[in-house]
Amino acid sequence: MTPEQFFRKVEQMRKLQREYFRTRSASALRDSKRIEQEIDHEIERVNTIVQKRQNPELNFSKQP
Repeated sequence: MTPEQFFRKVEQMRKLQREYFRTRSASALRDSKRIEQEIDHEIERVNTIVQKRQNPELNFSKQP
């Protein structure tokens, strides 16, 4: 996911969260939770990349 895609996804999530708190709609809650999971997955993915770059000796996927 590009930084712009991430930004747009967060923007969409916040819109759905505001809609849920305004309407208490089950569909808005479901959709916001789905996007929140996508955001959490992307954060985890990027954190893993950053960690591997900062600690290359811990990257066990490299073959000797």
